Amino acid sequence: MERATTVRVLVVDDDAERATLIADSLRETGAMIAAVIGVDADLRAAIQSHRPDLLVVDLAAPDPACLDELMAINQESPRPVALLIGAEDRPLMARAIRAGLSPYAVDGLSATLVRSIVNNTVGHFDRHRAVSEALEKSRATLNDRKLIERAKGLLMTHRDLSEDDAYKTLRKMAMEQNKRLAHVAEAVLNLADLLKR
Repeated sequence: MERATTVRVLVVDDDAERATLIADSLRETGAMIAAVIGVDADLRAAIQSHRPDLLVVDLAAPDPACLDELMAINQESPRPVALLIGAEDRPLMARAIRAGLSPYAVDGLSATLVRSIVNNTVGHFDRHRAVSEALEKSRATLNDRKLIERAKGLLMTHRDLSEDDAYKTLRKMAMEQNKRLAHVAEAVLNLADLLKR
């Protein structure tokens, strides 16, 4: 795990022996164990208190209520979550994956397996976050383009400009005001809406 020296881990497990194995395996990589709590503990409070970079949740059996809580928490404050379950439950695992968690059906743990799972979890989280950020950036770019196109259309209609001249007008306004082109386009549209009233 490349980030091990800076990773703070919250281990969630009711089995003291498994929790110790997980914690010791992670310490060997340089990770810091922020806390070890039971499955029934207040997970939100523990996350708020310990500010972990990574969660390792070990469930002896699939627990839909715990999964629902993990998914809600991960939506509010995304971080890598390795979900270890003792028995394979494909529907539960599919829900976990869609929510950005990394579920693993494991029948017995070893230090090597724990480290491998954590490395995979961090890698999957980083890729998932990068894709999400790229998607959000694409949406913002598309929204900016729509604003610019609408503002150009407004200028073309009301000032009898060609498309190229409308774009040049918007660009000139953006340069003069030292603002992004999309912000100027939005201001033009807002002004037009205000004048219609």
